[in-house]
Amino acid sequence: MEALGIKDILSLTSYDEQRHDIRARMNALRQLRRLELSDACVVIFENRETVKFQVQEMLRVEQNDHPDRIALELSCFNLLIPAKNELSATLILRIPEYRDVDNTIMRMQGLTRGCIALRVGEERIPARFDVEDESVFCTGDLFYIHFAFTDEQVAAFSNPSIPVLLESCHDHCSASVVIEGDARSNLLKDLL
Repeated sequence: MEALGIKDILSLTSYDEQRHDIRARMNALRQLRRLELSDACVVIFENRETVKFQVQEMLRVEQNDHPDRIALELSCFNLLIPAKNELSATLILRIPEYRDVDNTIMRMQGLTRGCIALRVGEERIPARFDVEDESVFCTGDLFYIHFAFTDEQVAAFSNPSIPVLLESCHDHCSASVVIEGDARSNLLKDLL
């Protein structure tokens, strides 16, 4: 999937004029791409459209659409756009009470060690976290993950008779969710 460039980003004025319609479309898309893995974890699959929306919203909040600022935002957010044969996602740890932030994050230690994966038929595709160092993991509740597919796994993903699941085998987030229907079709577009 092609990275975003400065020319792809609307000015603050243009974005504000179109924001209502863009937000409605993006909320529907993000809902389609959102999977509740458990009470502890939510995964939202990202693509070029969802990333562009995040950049536009960030610039709007900052009230800054200078090309240098756009370039800076894109240098970070473009990392979320999936490469060829890849899905990327934001993993959010649910923290029900603010006072439990540290305890919740500590309980989730080890999540970066192969616990999150996609299963396509019998093939397991582990998530690659942008944060590999477990000590860095302790500082936040939002992580970017990538799933790298082989050509054969992409072909299997595109076959509706082969089951696809998002799964976690962590002690505090042990679950699996079937990816099917419109959600699966939408994610398949990212892989092709």
